[in-house]
Amino acid sequence: MQDTTTVDRLRTVLADVVYPAAKDQLTDHASRNNGDEDTVHALRSIPDGVYGSFDEVLDSVAIDQSRDA
Repeated sequence: MQDTTTVDRLRTVLADVVYPAAKDQLTDHASRNNGDEDTVHALRSIPDGVYGSFDEVLDSVAIDQSRDA
């Protein structure tokens, strides 16, 4: 099963990220901001690279539309 998260959870843990940001920066930031395990794992599953915006992260992370925030 693939690790998934919600847009709201991602928005919360990445709220103050300064873009562009590398994958490692995003996962570290989510961990430091008390991101839940699913959200941190979902970020670890995105391709390596530098993300220029929150929308670029959203395009790469697995979002579970059926879950509540």
